[in-house]
Amino acid sequence: MKQLIKKITAFSASAVIAVCSSAGNAAIGADTTEKTTYKVHFDLSEEGVTIVPDSDGNVPEIKDVEKEYNAAVFMPSVELKREGYYFTGWTADNIYGYKGGMVYRVPDHDVTLTPVWNKKGDSDLHTVKFSVEIDGKVNEEYEKLVPAEKRPSGTLVEIPMYAFPRDGYKQYGWTDGTNIFKGQEYIIIQDEDITLTPNWYKKYLLTYTVGDADRINGATKQEYEVMETGEVELQNSSRFSRNGFEIIGWHCENDGKDYKCNQKFVMPSSDVVMTPIWFAINYNVVFFANTKSDADDLRIRGKTDTAITIPECTAVMEGYTFGGWQYKDTVFQPGDEFIIPGAEPGLGISFNAIWIEGSGEQITTTTTSSITTTSATTTTTSATSSITSTTSATETTSTTTTVTEPITTTTTSTEPEATMLGDANCDGAIDMADAVLIMQALANPNKYGVNGTSPNCMTATGKLNADVDLESPGLTTGDALVIQLYLLGRVEKFPLY
Repeated sequence: MKQLIKKITAFSASAVIAVCSSAGNAAIGADTTEKTTYKVHFDLSEEGVTIVPDSDGNVPEIKDVEKEYNAAVFMPSVELKREGYYFTGWTADNIYGYKGGMVYRVPDHDVTLTPVWNKKGDSDLHTVKFSVEIDGKVNEEYEKLVPAEKRPSGTLVEIPMYAFPRDGYKQYGWTDGTNIFKGQEYIIIQDEDITLTPNWYKKYLLTYTVGDADRINGATKQEYEVMETGEVELQNSSRFSRNGFEIIGWHCENDGKDYKCNQKFVMPSSDVVMTPIWFAINYNVVFFANTKSDADDLRIRGKTDTAITIPECTAVMEGYTFGGWQYKDTVFQPGDEFIIPGAEPGLGISFNAIWIEGSGEQITTTTTSSITTTSATTTTTSATSSITSTTSATETTSTTTTVTEPITTTTTSTEPEATMLGDANCDGAIDMADAVLIMQALANPNKYGVNGTSPNCMTATGKLNADVDLESPGLTTGDALVIQLYLLGRVEKFPLY
């Protein structure tokens, strides 16, 4: 059973939860809050106590310190002298001992530390026994790993770092029934034998779940084993991912209280369930006019699951007629209602202006506040050009405008074919640049779309290569997301790749 025993170099009273958190828009300023400090006094008033000079003949100085609660104070690394005794360390209570150079944590009150003395010639030894009993049975094999110590009074015995396994429990140091001693701490030998036993704590489940929430990306539940009364740091805002929302805290289903992200939480003697406190993201919805001036772009603020009104396009493009605002595969007209759905993490919400060459098209748009599907058909005849965009809904309104325009010349070319799925920029490799080009083409098709004005625009072949999200045919933000997941190793290969 020795292979089950862990000898650890650092002991934690709680489950360690690895987190990665970020902070934005932090305000930095002077902290005007007055700090409460406590005094740590080293008492050398005992008769006959002197400080031994160092190797250079200088007498070290021991100064009192004042620090905040839980601050670290290093024990003086000096040698004290008293006739008839050996100096073994420092203590504040004659129970816990500290050797020179060890860290002492400041309590929430003033404290006095005094020297610990071992009388010279004292041959009366006292035993410190480490007894390991599990479910009423002594485990002799375990006890061999922590043999008893025999020392005279006034000496210090180091607590072993061994943590022994027990089903449903976690060991946190050792106890004499009253005090708890952690590994690498020291206990002062008194004028009696001492028996220490493992300090067992029962383990319970700390569960994080998304609760009754939709639009979740990735994991929906995480569980950790934490010992009762153990203090843990609650997860940060990145534990779960939900389109359009961010986590600003945690609601405890057990006690009904709300906690901040990363706040300390003491585990009770029961399982605990934490659900996120979701906060709707306030988006700056961008309407790209796709002219050559950023000043023509429009912006409207709105939170996830709230409605905004599609604005009028104030921009003018010579030789073109404004045909509406496109979001993904749907075209909206000014005055329509749009419910903000929330975007994938790291992405925003944007519309792109549709510009139709000439001014003689027939445009029919049917929209309502609840849009389900969109279809678009283009028909060219010898005298007129007719473009029809229809959106089905429960209630509809229809507007039709008919004008004529000159006949345009149409050329026929060989249809392009995909060469490597995921390679949007056709450079022979799949990397982050492909995802970036997709987002650029969607945000500014005039510049980065097929045959755009930029020398780095997408080609017709690149557009076919970019279509890797089977759930969203055509070029969409889903394609950029799938490529990113592929680069992260979460997608093994693209369809037909």
